[in-house]
Amino acid sequence: MIYSWNKGNWDKLLAKIGRLPHALLLAGPAGGGKQVFALSLAARLLCEQATGSESACGECPSCNWFSGGNHPDFRLVEPGGDEQETPEADSEPAALKKKSEQIRIGQIRALDGFLGIGTHRQGARVIVIKPAEAMNHATANALLKMLEEPSSSTLFILVTNNRKRLLPTILSRCQTLSFPKPDVNEALVWLRDSGATHPEELLAHAGGMPLAARDEAGDLERLDGFYRDLAQLEQTGPVVVAGRWESWLKENKDGESAVDKRTLVVWMQKWVFDLVLMKQCGRTTYHTHKLQEIRAIAKRASLSALIDCYNELLRIRAVSQHPLNPRLFLEDMLSRYARAALSGR
Repeated sequence: MIYSWNKGNWDKLLAKIGRLPHALLLAGPAGGGKQVFALSLAARLLCEQATGSESACGECPSCNWFSGGNHPDFRLVEPGGDEQETPEADSEPAALKKKSEQIRIGQIRALDGFLGIGTHRQGARVIVIKPAEAMNHATANALLKMLEEPSSSTLFILVTNNRKRLLPTILSRCQTLSFPKPDVNEALVWLRDSGATHPEELLAHAGGMPLAARDEAGDLERLDGFYRDLAQLEQTGPVVVAGRWESWLKENKDGESAVDKRTLVVWMQKWVFDLVLMKQCGRTTYHTHKLQEIRAIAKRASLSALIDCYNELLRIRAVSQHPLNPRLFLEDMLSRYARAALSGR
């Protein structure tokens, strides 16, 4: 499935399907459908029936293998892909073991055997790597050797939310296809058709990215509580609010999905970013529906303290996935924010 705002890129590639480069880099902000595009393109290239700009037929043997996750001419490389799903008897339970956030060098080296033999269906061979920025320096260099000596009929598709984090040598060997932010009206129509409530609010908070907005639809109640807690932080205090937010980190009895610490840090980053923007320009980016609250807090905070707080949040986000005590983690973040929000008094 190709989202309507990505149809132009789809037609552009399929128009030269016999002359594609050996490596494509799909680059753009998260939440715009790049991963769906990459997998749809892989399915189309492996399909034995589709022609022109058609999507994969979904019915041929190749499509059946692809949808089943066992196509012999396709590989998906992503973080945690080399980890055992069934742990050893004396190892940490799978439910408690956090999935790796890196693509490991062994996952790239494992492609040597895949590339060293002919294709099973005498057609294309496709490798999707997502997100490409999850490769460390050594892993990226291992991939670079493959990109420098491409195998025939092989296409590498790298997907990235942040191309600046990729090695220049990787960038130089890929043809970049940009996925900009979709048109606001088109994104809102899609969100409404998807059944999302408060689409304008969701889209603004997601930075204009419709898939990210859809994914946040289930967090609207928590977001309302988040804004309310920040507005009342001076009265309630960081300790009380941290206790409430800690409960959000756990799945409730109804099976409602939990947020994680990084999500809460990102929400706080967006909030503080808009406070800075209000101080400087008198407007907001992520909270157009909370102008009154943003304006009131920005009025009593100093610009330098808010900027310092934002920079602190960047450091906090970097360690948010570490096994830290969640209550202390949240208390610390809220205390730093409280000092900045009241710094102008």
